[in-house]
Amino acid sequence: MPLVDPVTMPSTIAKGVTAQAQATSSRTTSTPPLATYALYPVQIKQTPLAQAARYALPALLAGIFAVRFRALVADPVSTMSTTLPLTAALQVAYAVLCLPVAGSQGGGGAKGARKHKARPGEGGPGSKKRPEGTGPSAVVTSLLSLLLSLLITPFLYAAMVLFGAPFLTHGAHTLLCAAHLAVLALFPLFYIHGVDGAAWAAVGSFSAPLDETFGGLVGGVVGAWLGAVPIPLDWDRDWQSPITGNTTMQPPTAAASPAQPPDQSPAHYQEKAPSNYKGFVAGVFSGIAKLAVGHPFDTIKVRLQTTTSTRFSGPLACLTQTLRNEGLVGLYKGATPPLVGWMFMDSVMLGSLSVYRRLLHENLFNPPWHPLHDPTTPLPAHGHGLAGILAGATVSFVAAPVEHVKARLQIQYAAKKSERLYSGPVDCVRKVWRHHGIGGVYHGLQATLLFRSFFFFWWGSYDLFSRWMRQHTSLSAPAINFWAGGLSAQVFWVFSYPSDVVKQRIMTDPLGGGLNDGVRRFPRWKDAAKAVYRESGAMGYWRGFLPCFLRAFPANAMALVAFEAAMRALPG
Repeated sequence: MPLVDPVTMPSTIAKGVTAQAQATSSRTTSTPPLATYALYPVQIKQTPLAQAARYALPALLAGIFAVRFRALVADPVSTMSTTLPLTAALQVAYAVLCLPVAGSQGGGGAKGARKHKARPGEGGPGSKKRPEGTGPSAVVTSLLSLLLSLLITPFLYAAMVLFGAPFLTHGAHTLLCAAHLAVLALFPLFYIHGVDGAAWAAVGSFSAPLDETFGGLVGGVVGAWLGAVPIPLDWDRDWQSPITGNTTMQPPTAAASPAQPPDQSPAHYQEKAPSNYKGFVAGVFSGIAKLAVGHPFDTIKVRLQTTTSTRFSGPLACLTQTLRNEGLVGLYKGATPPLVGWMFMDSVMLGSLSVYRRLLHENLFNPPWHPLHDPTTPLPAHGHGLAGILAGATVSFVAAPVEHVKARLQIQYAAKKSERLYSGPVDCVRKVWRHHGIGGVYHGLQATLLFRSFFFFWWGSYDLFSRWMRQHTSLSAPAINFWAGGLSAQVFWVFSYPSDVVKQRIMTDPLGGGLNDGVRRFPRWKDAAKAVYRESGAMGYWRGFLPCFLRAFPANAMALVAFEAAMRALPG
C-alpha cells in the first residue's frame, strides 16, 4: 500500500473511504521498493532571517569549539557535558529557522523512480502548498527529532568502540562524543525526513543529494573518521615504545656512551624479560582485534576483486548480499589462516626488516671501510625502501600459502558448509596438497613476491613521514610511529593495489585436476592482468579499493586499544 503521512491522514469518513478505494486500486500495480526512491535537495527557507541564520549558527558552533578548546583538552567530560545542551539549542534554532519541517511541502521527500502520485510530505518543484496553519508544528517536530537523535546515541557509541574507542575505559568520553555527533549530524535529517523509510534508505545508501542536511552527516562522519585515533594514552610508558624501534640510527646518548655503558648484568635482562613476554602476548590480542574489525572489509575487498560488476555493483551491494545470503559469519570466511599466520608473518617481516636495514647501512650506504664513514649517519629513505623489498620477499614465503587459503575460503558463497568445496582451512590445505602438492599450496607465490615488492613505498615513506614529524612536531615517539605507520600504509596501498587485484585473481583461479573446481584460466601473471583490463578496463584494477582504504585506520586503532588493554592486564 502507498505510504501515508500521519499528519495529513484524512479525518472524515468520506475521505477515509476515498483513500481506501485508492489504496485498493493501487494493489494492481507494484509500488517501487524503497531503494528505488531518490530525494529532492532540501531547500533552505527564503526568508531574510533564514538566510542569515544558515551562516550565523554554524559560525557560532565553530566559535564555541574554538573558545572552549583548551577546556576540552583539560577536562573533556565536563566540557562536553556543558556544551551539549548549547549545541542542541543551536541545532534546534537552525532547524526551525532554516529547514522545512517533516511532512510539509518542500520537505525533501522521496520521489519515485517512475511517475506516481505524490505522497504527503513530498517536496520538489511544482508541489502544492498547504493552507497556512495546517502543517505540522516545528517546535513539536524539533523536540521529537532531538529525542530520536539521542536514542541513536548508544548505537553510535557501539560503532565508535568498534572503530577504535576504548571499551573498558573512557566510557563517558565516548558516549558524550557520540551524543554530539548525533545532534550535529542526525538531528537535521530527522527534522526534515521524520521516520520516512524511503528517505532514510536513500540516506543510508549515500544516494541522497548533497544538500546542507546530508552534507552535515557526511561532514560529521568524515570528521569523526579523520579524528578516529584512540583517546590519548600515557605515551611515556616503556612498553609503548615503537615496535620497529629507532631505525634512523641517531647519535648515541650520554647514557649509551663508552664512558657510561649500559648495565649488562643478567639481572638487567631478567627485568626486561617480563616486558618482552607481555609484548608478545599483547601482540596476539592485538592481532585478534585487528582481525575482528578488519576481516569483514577484507572479505568485501577480495570478493569485489575477484568478480565483475554483474555480481556486485559495489561495496554496499556486496555487503548487503553477503549478510542476506550468508549472515554475519559470511564476512569472516577465511579468518582462521590470517589469525594464525599473522603472528609468524609480522615476526618475520619486522625481524627481517631490522636485519636488512642494518646490513644495508653497514655494507652499502655507510660501510666502515669508506673514507667518509660516519656511524651517526642515518639510513636514507631509499635504503629503508630497499630493506622493505627484501623483507617483503622474505615474508612472502610465509604469506603466500596463508593468503592463498584465505582467498579461496572467502569466495565460497554457499551458506551451508555441506555445499562448499572446502569445509575449512585445514580441509582446503589437505585437498590442495593431495591433488597439486607443494606447488598448489604456494599457488600465487610469484604474484605475492611482486605485490610485496611495493614495500619499498611503505617503508620508504614511513621513514620520510617519521623524520618530518620528529623535526616539525612535538609528538612523542609512539605517536609518530602510529601516524607515520598509518599514512605510509595508505601510500603503500595506492601504489600496490592494482597488483593485489591481479594477485587475488590468480589465487582464486580454479586449480583443476582432481579438485574438480573448474578449468584454470590464468597460467601466467599477465593473463590475469589482461583479463582484469578486458572485463572492466583500467578501473578494474581499483575495484574494491574503498573497503581496503577504509579498513586501515579502524583496524589499526582497535589493535592499538587491545594492545594497551592487554599490557595493563597482564602480570609482570
